[in-house]
Amino acid sequence: MMVVEESGMKFQLEDNNCFRIEKHALANTNCRNSTRNNKACEFIIFKNGLHVFVEAKSSAPKSPAGNVSDLKLNGNPMPNNWCAYDNYTTYLRDIAKKFIDSFNILHAIAVGRHGDHERNTINLPQVKPDNDKIEFVLVLNIPSVAGNVVRESLAHLNDALTNELRPFLKTWNISTTAVKVFWPEQAHKRYNFLPEID
Repeated sequence: MMVVEESGMKFQLEDNNCFRIEKHALANTNCRNSTRNNKACEFIIFKNGLHVFVEAKSSAPKSPAGNVSDLKLNGNPMPNNWCAYDNYTTYLRDIAKKFIDSFNILHAIAVGRHGDHERNTINLPQVKPDNDKIEFVLVLNIPSVAGNVVRESLAHLNDALTNELRPFLKTWNISTTAVKVFWPEQAHKRYNFLPEID
């Protein structure tokens, strides 16, 4: 068994069914003169016929309050064609980028863009994912406390992350139901891997 420790959780995973994509060279190579290097989720497993991309977090900001139209720029209303990024938007974009980059890295390796030998470094029974059998899973280790995401708002966060990923999902014709936000016990029930909470 492999143990992956992330965000106060210990994931117990089968050695031959876990690609630690976060540790792969493609996820850790700085691209010279670029402001956006690759990012990756924690790991990918193959479970119940699905390629499951897993990101773990122990924090999440509250949903955004107010509208862009309420903001001022040098004392004037914010132009309609401008965007304002708050912590919530930044949080969603960061997670979405990790899922998108992880998907791209796995596909690039699967089709041999980095040599056939790279396929052998991936500990998954099926290396090339079927787009109809993919799930992007955010596992939240967050207590139900005021001032943060509470259990009742899980569906709102799931919708917000789905919307952030929507252009990518549409491009690859992946169903929006592929995006999941779970508490640790829900992840355990669905995928039968055990995220123990420290």
